[in-house]
Amino acid sequence: MSEPLPRIKDYEDMGLGLFVHWGLYSQLSCGEWTELIHERPREEYERLAETFTAEDFDAADLVAAAKEMGAGYITLTTKHHEGFFLYDTCGLSTFDAPHSAARRDLVREFVDACHAGGIKPFFYMATYDWHSPLYETDFDAYLEYLRASVEILCKNYGEVGGFWFDGNWNKKDADWKLPELYGTIRKYQPNAIIINNTGLKNRGKIIDPEIDVTTYERRISGEVNHGPEDGSTSPARSPSPRTSTGDAPPTTSTTRARASSSRPSPTPVAPARTRW
Repeated sequence: MSEPLPRIKDYEDMGLGLFVHWGLYSQLSCGEWTELIHERPREEYERLAETFTAEDFDAADLVAAAKEMGAGYITLTTKHHEGFFLYDTCGLSTFDAPHSAARRDLVREFVDACHAGGIKPFFYMATYDWHSPLYETDFDAYLEYLRASVEILCKNYGEVGGFWFDGNWNKKDADWKLPELYGTIRKYQPNAIIINNTGLKNRGKIIDPEIDVTTYERRISGEVNHGPEDGSTSPARSPSPRTSTGDAPPTTSTTRARASSSRPSPTPVAPARTRW
């Protein structure tokens, strides 16, 4: 049997990891899919950025908790489907933490604490996006927006342990231009793991040779809350909703409550399936 790539071996040797969901939804003590599932008007929901202070967030405390439980890495949601970035997008978007009430780059604080504490930082990045109209109106332009947002994470935060992507299942037949996206990571972070959440139906299918790890949600799609009965898979934007056909939302959205806007809530996870 061939030996695994060094980055994959390093990932497997880390063992336990901590997965942290944190975003605007945290202020509502709801899961990350609340904007869609509870049919919250987009403009009203996105005003949560005005009260997102992160005043109680202490990245060093988070890292200390991870180390105490034996975690070797922490995955943080740098942007979930709501489209809000926890980091400075350097002009790419104003829907980010520095433009919120926090006025801080929260990913910078997270990464610095991880590096100081000997924990590998991993970045979750949603590819399916409810905020950017480009996702529906100009998909090629959206993909460049996505790639550029990942390039910022690759270039501005030092060594990154891995990238955890989620959302390609929403446009199953689209060309997601993965060579360009993953090529950006390989250029600037060659030792970073690339993880893809393949969705409930594909269940671990490897869709690109650069993917190191595949994972998928628990349960089956029929057991998951798919959101509004009309089948909408994006929150309504005045004057009319945007709709598209996609896979089921994560099962965690209906079962895990989040903490206040000040503190993210961690969930321990074991390594997913890897390829050699």
